[in-house]
Amino acid sequence: MRFDGKRYRDCRFCQGRGCLYCEAEADRAYKRAFPDGPKPMATFDMTTPEGAAAARQAIGREAIEKAFGAGGGGIGEIVANIAKVQGEQK
Repeated sequence: MRFDGKRYRDCRFCQGRGCLYCEAEADRAYKRAFPDGPKPMATFDMTTPEGAAAARQAIGREAIEKAFGAGGGGIGEIVANIAKVQGEQK
């Protein structure tokens, strides 16, 4: 969903060229994608050493460098890191 204030790339009326309906179309698409609003991918209790360590393991500098470096898995690897860490915390 890309709306830059003037054009919505998936507008069914103008196909992203810009029209009066772009904003309404973008709002409808957002509500379809996120009916309950945006949700966090993960939450960490940063007041405990365990929570801080879990956050570093999932989304810390080293995890990000590995995921987006040569041979890394990109955002999929970050999501997998979060799922793994969240599973270990339960």
